[in-house]
Amino acid sequence: MVLRSVFAFCSVLMGNRGHKRSETIDELPADKRTCSSLEFRPTSSMSTVETPSTSTNQAHDHDHDHDMETSSSASGSNRTDDDKDSAYGSCDSEETGDAEQRRQRHAILDYQRQRLSTDQAKFKKVLSNLNEESSESDQQEALRELCEILSFCTDSSLSSLMADSLSPILIKLASHETNPEIMLLSIRALTYLCDTHPRSSAFIVRHDGVTALCKRLQGFEYEDVAEQCLQALEKISREQPLACLQSGAIMAVLQFIDFFSTSLQRVALSTVVNICVKLPPEGSSPFMEAVPVLCRLLQYEDNQLVEHVATCLIKIAERVQESSEMLDELSQHGLIHQVAHLIDLNSHTTLSHSVHTGLIGLLVKLASGSMVAVKTLFDLNISRILKEILSIYDVSHGLPSPRTNDGHCNQMHEVLKLLIQLLPVASRNQEVALSEEKSAFLVNHPDLVKNFGNDLLPVLIQVVDSGVDLYICYGCLSVIDKLVYYSNSDMLLDLLKSSNISRFLAGVFTRKDIHVLNIALNISDTILQKNGDVFMGPFVKEGVLFAIDALIVPEKSSQFMFSMFNDIQLSNNSTKKYSGKEPIRCLCYSFDANKLPSSTPESRNCKMELESVQILAKHIRTKYFDTNSSTSETTTGITPILEKLKSLSSELSSSIMTQEEYDHVLYRIMSVLNSGDVISTFEFVESGITDSLVNYLSNGECSRLESFGRLFLSCTSQPFDFFSLSGFVSKLQSALSSVEDFPVVLNNSFKLRNSYATVPHRRATTYPCLKVLFVKEEAELTLTDYPGEIQNVDPFSDFEAIETFLWPKVSSNNNQDISSSAQSPSDKSQHNVGQTSTQSPPSKDAIERDSSSHKLSFYIERKQVDRSLTIYQAILNQHISEYDTVNGLLWNQLHKITYTKPPSNSPETKTSPPTSTTPLLPHTLSSSIGSSVKKSTPCHNILSMLRILESVNRFRFHLISREKVTEFSKGKIGNLDSVKATNEGSLVNEFVNTRLTEKLEQQMRDPIAVCPGGMPSWCTQLMTSCPFLFSFEARCKYLKLSALGKGQNGQNSQSPRRKFLVYRDQILESASKMMELHANQKVAIEVTYDEEVGTGLGPTLEFFTLVSTEFQKPGMGMWRGDNSGIMDSIPLGLFPSPLRDSIPEVNKKFVLLGQVVAKALYDGRVLDIPFSKAFYKLILGQELSVYDIQSFDGGLGKTLIEFEALVERKKYLELIGEINSEFEFRGTKIEDLHLDFTLPGYPDYVLASGPDKEMVKMENMEEYVKLVVDGTVNCGIMKQMEAFKSGFNQVFSVKNLEIFTDEELERLLCGESETWNSNQLSDLIKFDHGYTASSPPIIHFLEVIQEFDYEQQKAFVKFVTGAPRLPIGGLASLNPKLTIVRKLCDKVVDADLPSVMTCANYLKLPPYSSKEMMKEKLLYAITEGQGSFHLS
Repeated sequence: MVLRSVFAFCSVLMGNRGHKRSETIDELPADKRTCSSLEFRPTSSMSTVETPSTSTNQAHDHDHDHDMETSSSASGSNRTDDDKDSAYGSCDSEETGDAEQRRQRHAILDYQRQRLSTDQAKFKKVLSNLNEESSESDQQEALRELCEILSFCTDSSLSSLMADSLSPILIKLASHETNPEIMLLSIRALTYLCDTHPRSSAFIVRHDGVTALCKRLQGFEYEDVAEQCLQALEKISREQPLACLQSGAIMAVLQFIDFFSTSLQRVALSTVVNICVKLPPEGSSPFMEAVPVLCRLLQYEDNQLVEHVATCLIKIAERVQESSEMLDELSQHGLIHQVAHLIDLNSHTTLSHSVHTGLIGLLVKLASGSMVAVKTLFDLNISRILKEILSIYDVSHGLPSPRTNDGHCNQMHEVLKLLIQLLPVASRNQEVALSEEKSAFLVNHPDLVKNFGNDLLPVLIQVVDSGVDLYICYGCLSVIDKLVYYSNSDMLLDLLKSSNISRFLAGVFTRKDIHVLNIALNISDTILQKNGDVFMGPFVKEGVLFAIDALIVPEKSSQFMFSMFNDIQLSNNSTKKYSGKEPIRCLCYSFDANKLPSSTPESRNCKMELESVQILAKHIRTKYFDTNSSTSETTTGITPILEKLKSLSSELSSSIMTQEEYDHVLYRIMSVLNSGDVISTFEFVESGITDSLVNYLSNGECSRLESFGRLFLSCTSQPFDFFSLSGFVSKLQSALSSVEDFPVVLNNSFKLRNSYATVPHRRATTYPCLKVLFVKEEAELTLTDYPGEIQNVDPFSDFEAIETFLWPKVSSNNNQDISSSAQSPSDKSQHNVGQTSTQSPPSKDAIERDSSSHKLSFYIERKQVDRSLTIYQAILNQHISEYDTVNGLLWNQLHKITYTKPPSNSPETKTSPPTSTTPLLPHTLSSSIGSSVKKSTPCHNILSMLRILESVNRFRFHLISREKVTEFSKGKIGNLDSVKATNEGSLVNEFVNTRLTEKLEQQMRDPIAVCPGGMPSWCTQLMTSCPFLFSFEARCKYLKLSALGKGQNGQNSQSPRRKFLVYRDQILESASKMMELHANQKVAIEVTYDEEVGTGLGPTLEFFTLVSTEFQKPGMGMWRGDNSGIMDSIPLGLFPSPLRDSIPEVNKKFVLLGQVVAKALYDGRVLDIPFSKAFYKLILGQELSVYDIQSFDGGLGKTLIEFEALVERKKYLELIGEINSEFEFRGTKIEDLHLDFTLPGYPDYVLASGPDKEMVKMENMEEYVKLVVDGTVNCGIMKQMEAFKSGFNQVFSVKNLEIFTDEELERLLCGESETWNSNQLSDLIKFDHGYTASSPPIIHFLEVIQEFDYEQQKAFVKFVTGAPRLPIGGLASLNPKLTIVRKLCDKVVDADLPSVMTCANYLKLPPYSSKEMMKEKLLYAITEGQGSFHLS
């Protein structure tokens, strides 16, 4: 029976009571307010439930607060000096303020004492009115008053004695048999009592209150009473879960759960969660009877409800995992089917990551002890679901330890544990429960194994190849081992036909861990046992046999000069020292279904014996290769092609050959590499070809590098036309992925916390600091001991800042007081902290040149520190070399850094690298890769070779032009008409290494990666020396991290905003004022226009577009062509106009331009300014040559190249003894050209003066070309570029852009040049508020914009977004998404125009009568509707 009308009068009374203190009530949370029985107010357990209107209002309030903060901060920034002075106040005002604060505190304390006294009196009065002698009406009134008191009082107002006195009375009244109002109010009072005074739960339990509530709930006489019982039990279960379990609360709250609303169902499940989280480890299991109900609830649509149910089942599985009978029972009722559906990535139910991972863990526990579960999982084809999870596995969740902060294993780890439980090998995995039964099942069902293998093997290989950490690698290999074991010969061939398992295993052997090596040997043994005749050859070719030999006789690897296996070490993890007090969990136990007890560390001892790996390796060598060897390959491990390459490598290393002989060897090497023979990665690396090529190119003249580069240019006349640059790069990339072992260090074992750094300067940090003890070297006599104790050091400080901090304290001739020296160092040192890592690491030569200026040298564990590293990177390098893994204990350990004076030895004289007239060489061989890559290793030489080839690719046009000039000089060609500036034939993505890109992506997602200094040193060093290895997207993220301070982990992800008023008739003046105020501030600018209502993203984007237009107007005096008044007809882009003498006004404009460009990049805005390729190169710090002029002035560039060719022709003829006194340029004598020594197009720019410098003739042609080139791309524009960079550096350092190419920088600054294609439109646009994708006006709209030409597309994009070009990623990257809605028209539809909300990319489109009308109105709007922002 449901009775609600009885409580109407109560509702009115309680509502009236509430009005008496409405102001106070509104300030209280929902669960502290009195509420009527008709409209139940949810308690705090339901606080997560929000209505859409509430969310909207909250969002609105948030925006409002944000705007207010912006305004206040903006006004604060414009404070006058008087304001600043007044803000400090005086001593008298400070004393007055302190006294006022004391008075306020006393007043608050007096009020609290008075309130406490009043509440105590009210409680006593209510208690006296609740006795048995009182009438029911008096009891009801007392209960109402008690509820109101409890809803407002605090924990301090209610003593435990009073709570203990109230509890039995309220419990007794809750059991009232006839009066539902008394039942309801007494249970509500119990709920408020637990909420106000949580310790009251114990009193309620002691007086059998839980039992009474369960009985009342199971009776379900009145719906309101039952709802209130749910609320009370949820409160009690928080503090007394065991008592609730023993009283049967789980079934009580679940029995009639379908009768309650969703919000009450969540409350009921919260109670069950509270109980299940604290299940006792032993004893009876009354919770099992709830499993059928919970399994049924998993089918509900409410995500929060399903997550509660899933949590309960996860905890129940943890409790019963030792009992096979209970696991079998748990596997019934469709639980496995429901869980499999929920973890499927195609499921419509969205679960949190932790719950999703927990459900996989639940399947692990079921599979570990229940054959029923195992068979069910195979029947469900669980491999398909797990394959999807593995294939999109985000390796950022991979941890160096198989545990996460909250105790749940990460998702990947749980998937592998499940697979290992499903595929045990009885003879190897005796620790796996039911291993014999599972093995028998798999042997009898080979079709199931085949399905598993086809689904999982390719993705497992992909995961291992991506460079995951050791634990995940070991888990994947374990599963592969089991799949290979259970496959028969034919199945195995079918399984491995699409995978190069030999190459894969060769790469696995480079992991150098004993567990990984053992499992790789197991896989090799099984494959050879079943299909030895097929795989023996590939094993030899890919280096598997060589790795096996290196394991048997480690000394054998030294017989090969260049070996990728020469670092294999047999080291038992249990014998290594660890970074913490407790030993790190051994790989032997990393995938156990059950957790190991932490109290028995001896159980973590490694199970493997050192000799077992060698024994297994000898077994494979003897059984398959020695006894069945039919060729010398299987005996020596050297294939014919490897032998041939090694021979060529030796020839190239010879130092007694002529250049022609070297060229012939190069030709033979390239012929072998480009032949039809398949060359494995092992053969390529082991041959030493890369090492020989690097040594050959670095030790010779510049002509070697250029002649080598011309091998890959198809335009030359040499017989090397067929050599493939992309093929050679592909071999190098494969080799790099095999030999690199750059560590990925993730700090997921702790949460970021605020800290306080004392060194090198005192300041608060949002990340932990390192504990460092500075110690003087024992043999150092000229320095003093550091007087301080253990210091908290900013981990991202560089050693320059540390030296600045330490030197005044340890210098023996320093007489400064220690206390004064303890103050913060200069601003310069503070600027270095956390910022040095954002700049390019200095080259080794630069370090040596500056070594004399270093006052201190630093050592960690007696190894000298690379000063280009941060403190964190230096300690991390030492930590990785000493310990097996890196974990959070790194931050808790004490690190000792030794300091001493640097040695006074003069640096060794080094042979300077060869120079070249092209800018190719200085960027390749003369700069260091970094200390993270040891020289003379395969990895170092492969990286060096890739740098050379990337330069060849980037300077392709320079090399082709130079070769054409050489051919012309020798008379092989008669003209240079084919020399045109083009990138045709250049490679784009071939130089990107997928493996390293994925590793960098992982590292940038690390919580500690708030700047590049928080990542391993290889990240910053490779990004500086070899940025082409990383994808454009990864480098964009790195730029945000390094220069903009916007990481992916939430740190500084949202910059504060400042609003700025702009006048449309004074765009440049407004821009100048904006940059004067905000250029050096880390804030995002939002523009609002004078006398216009629009503000936000759209007006801001338009502002940057308007500034771009202003800089392109004639008369600015900045660009080439401006003097002729033809600025609009410069097809090759803007380039600075050369100036003989610096003009301050022009320099100021370039300073402003630099500020605007940098601010646009910082704020993520798009500019519409067509810089030339050469100008982008200047921004990137690249030197320009004669071959770059053609990219911005085609006529002048081509003419200068032809002049250079004439000069080279003259030199060649003189060299061979032929004399030709007359040289013609395009049929005209040089003297007849009447050229003087002024810059072409700039008669006031005099290049040189003197008797021989008046007119250009053949004798001074070479000098003329050099002077023109210098005036055009060097001295003539030097001051302008210095001004531009000085403005740019006010926002962030322009050096951070050097990781991009000129084409990429244009894309980064100006957005995508292509707008869209017709196939994308319908997928990338959202249709809403009256429109769908099939609405006739939308069909017309899509057809119309597909017909737009490029200029019309730009106009449309500018109309909708405020910028004429889309951001990186095109239409798909618009945020918010482009949305088209139906516009409501007050008049005739065809007379109205479209309107937009640019801040939301929101187009309001009237439903025009025809396609023609829509096109007419759209074109009119996008052409005439620009230039103002008003309400639409």
